Amino acid sequence: MQNEKPDNKPTLPTRRPTSPAPPPGGKPDDPLVARRGGTLSLRPLWQIVPRLASYGMVAFIIWVVLSVMFPPVFTRSSERAVVNSPVNLVTTPVEGIVTKQIVAVGGTFAQGQSLMTLQNPNIDRSLLVELLGKQLDNQKRYEAAKAKLEGNQARLASTGDDIKRYQSAAQREHASKLRGIEARLSVAKQQIDQQTDVVNRNQAMQWAGAVSQAYTDASRNQLTVLAGNRDAIQAELDTARGSSEAARGKVYMSSTDGALGSLAQRQEELRAENVQLEAEIRQLEEYGQSVDKLVAAEQERVERVSNLDIKAYGGGIVEDVTAPPGTRVAAGATLMRTTNCAQPSVVAVFPRSLSKDLLPGAKVKVQVDGVAVPLSGAVAEILPRAPDGDQARYFVPFPPIEKNEIYLIAKLNKPLPDLPGSSGSGTDRCALGHWAKVSLDRPWFKSLI
Repeated sequence: MQNEKPDNKPTLPTRRPTSPAPPPGGKPDDPLVARRGGTLSLRPLWQIVPRLASYGMVAFIIWVVLSVMFPPVFTRSSERAVVNSPVNLVTTPVEGIVTKQIVAVGGTFAQGQSLMTLQNPNIDRSLLVELLGKQLDNQKRYEAAKAKLEGNQARLASTGDDIKRYQSAAQREHASKLRGIEARLSVAKQQIDQQTDVVNRNQAMQWAGAVSQAYTDASRNQLTVLAGNRDAIQAELDTARGSSEAARGKVYMSSTDGALGSLAQRQEELRAENVQLEAEIRQLEEYGQSVDKLVAAEQERVERVSNLDIKAYGGGIVEDVTAPPGTRVAAGATLMRTTNCAQPSVVAVFPRSLSKDLLPGAKVKVQVDGVAVPLSGAVAEILPRAPDGDQARYFVPFPPIEKNEIYLIAKLNKPLPDLPGSSGSGTDRCALGHWAKVSLDRPWFKSLI
């Protein structure tokens, strides 16, 4: 009976021995066998679950540590990427009033196509006024030089006629003077011949004793005087002949040719002055032609700038207009913003540790929200940071960046289609502003080679 009392002392847990296998002749539906089999199958499962959880936690910690230590191996893509495109600002070089918008918002345009027209009634015309003043002054000088040349030519012709008349008269005077001197010389020679005969006769009479020596000497002295007079007339004749020859050669030596010499000098002065006037007229003509070209160019510029056509330097799409028709703008103001959908790009944020794999030209794959097929592209530019001035060159703001991160700008090989807008109204041209995922199209182990 004592052995039948229950023992209320706490018992220590002991490992239950493994139940022996049922005897070969035992029945499979034995309740005792079923109870023991169920207990034995549940205990190992509750022991495996904590172990698996601890193994998973260790594996997660190892993965985090390795991803931090070796980011090129575990981080090969970025979902902080947005489809973007450079903004082309259409500006005006002059101030004025926008009169017409030719291409509407969302419209496409080609290179050289007019986008807007600008009217500037207050354009500076001081240069045109100055050129017109120079043109008028040159025209006056040209007309004055031309009139003076015409007058000089008339005076030169008149002087030439006067010279011809004076030369004719002077030649007649020289001829008559020569004839008079020649006549006097002939008379002087005749007187010498006569006086020679007288001297010879008186000498003969003296030898005959009819006359004295003094009478003969007196006749000889008279012959000597006549010879001297003849020589003087001969010298005068030679001088007159020389003057006549010089006058025919336009060398005026005598007082008779004084008026003719003055006329000849006047003729030479007029000819020299006409040469200078002709050269001045040619110079004024050339200067006038250059001024006329400048005036025409300035008038064309003023007309063009007064009614300026703002043309596109390349193709694209008008995104928005900052100066609609009727707006008064200053020089350099932005009229509209445009983008070029033919060259889309994606701005993504990557860790700085991947900078060696993100060199310009590296291939990337881009998955854009709303586009079923991934697109290929290439790295175009790497920016360590993007100030507001750099982001202003793009249509969509850049994603925020943190420490030890860089911006990647990739150019897509194909243009993107228009996608539905994020707000549900309208469409986003070229998928601008849509989020994307950018992945490096290069295995991590190739960077180790």
